[in-house]
Amino acid sequence: MSEPTPRQVLYALVAGGFFIVVLALVIWGGVSRLIPISWTITMGVLWLILALWSAFNWQQTFRVLLFSIGLFVFWAVETVLIVRS
Repeated sequence: MSEPTPRQVLYALVAGGFFIVVLALVIWGGVSRLIPISWTITMGVLWLILALWSAFNWQQTFRVLLFSIGLFVFWAVETVLIVRS
């Protein structure tokens, strides 16, 4: 295995930041009862799957960053739709 490049490390840290933000938002939404518990559990499971995949494949920086940003956008859009309904 070769040593990671500085760009790979930076992208992995940015992706990790997005994962932490999404986790905090999911937990906050569930604790505050702003969103239904079923949505909190669904997002928690999805977060766990993507976070584990990203942890094992962190050197695939494009995919990891894409998944982490996509997870944030998915959470935001779906939460707005759930809260508005």
